[in-house]
Amino acid sequence: MSPFRGSGGKQLVSASGGSTPVWRGDGKEIFYLGADGGLMAARVNQNGSAPGIDVGLPLFLTHTQSFLSTYDASADGRRFVMVTSTPQKLPSPITVVVNWNAGLRKQ
Repeated sequence: MSPFRGSGGKQLVSASGGSTPVWRGDGKEIFYLGADGGLMAARVNQNGSAPGIDVGLPLFLTHTQSFLSTYDASADGRRFVMVTSTPQKLPSPITVVVNWNAGLRKQ
């Protein structure tokens, strides 16, 4: 995490990696996608002039598959809107009927 407009230093939010961070509207939490695709939340505590970051906690698993921000949080951090994908299913078998016209004549 780095401060708004580049003033000050950076702080590590996740030791295990993450992507697409989104701030809660009041700045008290930062949300990000964890390495396993789960949505994570880390509380931000203002201690004097430097913020402190709590360990990120998992909220729920997602099916987002993009490096672009595909979600956003409400101002209070209680609701989310997400663009997700459906997990891949095995394709349904296809039946091909050859010479079907001859089968119609027999009836």
